[in-house]
Amino acid sequence: MDLLQLEHFLAVVDEGSFTRAAERVHRTQSAVSQSVRKIEDLLGSPVFCRDTPDLCLTAAGRVLADYARKMVRLRDQAMRSLDDLKQCVAGTVSVVAHESAAAHLLPGPVSAFLRAHPQIRLTVRRAGSSEIPRQVIERQVDVGFVREDPGFRELQVVEVHADEMTLVAPAGHPLSRRARVSLADLADEPFVRHDRCPSCAAVLERAFAQHHLSCRVVADVSGSEDVKRFVEAGVGLALVPRLAVVRELEAGTLVEIAAPEFRAPRTTRMVFRDERFLSDAARVFVSTVRRFRWETASPPAAFAPSARLAGPRPVPGRHPRTAAPSPSRDGCRAG
Repeated sequence: MDLLQLEHFLAVVDEGSFTRAAERVHRTQSAVSQSVRKIEDLLGSPVFCRDTPDLCLTAAGRVLADYARKMVRLRDQAMRSLDDLKQCVAGTVSVVAHESAAAHLLPGPVSAFLRAHPQIRLTVRRAGSSEIPRQVIERQVDVGFVREDPGFRELQVVEVHADEMTLVAPAGHPLSRRARVSLADLADEPFVRHDRCPSCAAVLERAFAQHHLSCRVVADVSGSEDVKRFVEAGVGLALVPRLAVVRELEAGTLVEIAAPEFRAPRTTRMVFRDERFLSDAARVFVSTVRRFRWETASPPAAFAPSARLAGPRPVPGRHPRTAAPSPSRDGCRAG
């Protein structure tokens, strides 16, 4: 029994005539009769009473008609939903990204994507760069944003943004007025370290260690926004992705220190599985990110969660969490 046979059967039920049913479905009468006969053969009982002048349903026919209407209606709903997906007027896209990408890179292309496709629901979550490739490979998410090429054959990798690390200080810091600052000049400066950004910590520690110096870490902080607030308050200097401090540099609440040893490139890459197996919505999102030009976009605000865009929610009244600085990291010492 297939849906075409059920449609022929329902046409006979609705029209009360095999002839009119054939006209309705644009088939010959014999084709409609054959469909009904196949249904009866499968059921092992008639669906129409044929001993009366007018066609009427048997008990089996009434049960079948009820379910047949539901099945045809579900088929039509499924086809409409699939068409909506193809037209990108429905569906979901799930994204996972490292912290600075989620907070400072994605708001621009996400906004552009949702303006063009307002019916799509987009979920953005944060994770460590080491966790993201696995989530994409296991299809937990559609698209990921990482710093390094993960090197998995299952993933396609596209470089989408180039940035660099920069050393920042509170407004008015004396070192910001120098054309060049050496590591020796920084040896006694207090530092705020982002304890969930291994690349920031690695660059900081490697630079000092290469010059047989150590940096004086006075606070380990778990978030880029917290790092910026600590620096603005004068707690210490910090090494951060430049993208994360564009607004503060423009506003003058933070200043850059010209320390060439800390200038390290920082690339963000988009990773996803073979595009043939992405949903239409995810494919369009990938295309949107590929075409997006951050250099011509206004600096984005930090990525705020919403009903459409999911991410960590700040807890009102909770102060930034600090941890006791680790005394044993190479190149760094506790304050």
